[in-house]
Amino acid sequence: MSNELKIYISVDMEGVTGVTRFEDVEVGKPRYEHFRQLMIRETNAAIEGALAAGATQVVVRDAHDSACNLLPEELHPAALLISNWSGGVFGMMECIDSSFAAAVFIGNHAKANAPHAILKHTMSLAISDLRVNGMSLSEAGWNALIAGYYGVPVVFVSGDKAVCEHCQSLFPNVYTVAVKEAVGSASVNLHPAKARELIRAGVEQAVRERAKCTPFVLAQGYTVEIEFTKEDKAYRAQWYPGAERVNERTVRFMSDDFLACLRFFDFVS
Repeated sequence: MSNELKIYISVDMEGVTGVTRFEDVEVGKPRYEHFRQLMIRETNAAIEGALAAGATQVVVRDAHDSACNLLPEELHPAALLISNWSGGVFGMMECIDSSFAAAVFIGNHAKANAPHAILKHTMSLAISDLRVNGMSLSEAGWNALIAGYYGVPVVFVSGDKAVCEHCQSLFPNVYTVAVKEAVGSASVNLHPAKARELIRAGVEQAVRERAKCTPFVLAQGYTVEIEFTKEDKAYRAQWYPGAERVNERTVRFMSDDFLACLRFFDFVS
């Protein structure tokens, strides 16, 4: 029996403590480099927690914007880093497979149109809702389905309070750390050092107790609906093979094969 314990960490940026405006996470903007450093440090805290729990390999997926935010020389040396977009359909979960024991999400944010949330969106501002079998999902929920396809449970999520509550509603035993909470367009944030402390401890506990979590899977037979913010996006998406336009801004795709759904979403979103 193998003693290997592989942990997959997918890292976004809008859910990092202190991040409040979209310009905080945009390359070239005045505050980007500061929050980039906080993103790196929260990632390192998660890596440290996984290692403390016995991880033999930690793979980190840079999953924000260009996917080239995490500086290799500043990342924990025990981790492998996936940078840039491959052009494939796995997006924020590139290289996930059944060899991983658990997945961890850092710096996540709420879905588009979520109440009481900061910097809410789903993949891009072009999408107002993503539904699978009638269930409205955040990026974290969608990525958890990808992990679940390979039998990998999501054991830990950090980000704003809204996304933490959303994930708890989808997979109740997940361990979460809310590093901030929205107040209108403002946010109340934990001190970065406190956020890192909680993330490190939380990931360690979550990985140790990973048996409590089960992969996020739905009954076979997937209905994926993308509601766009603008009608022209739906018009274009309806031409994807097998897609159906159901109203001005919504396109539906149905398949028993989740990978087919991934391809649909990747090509039209």
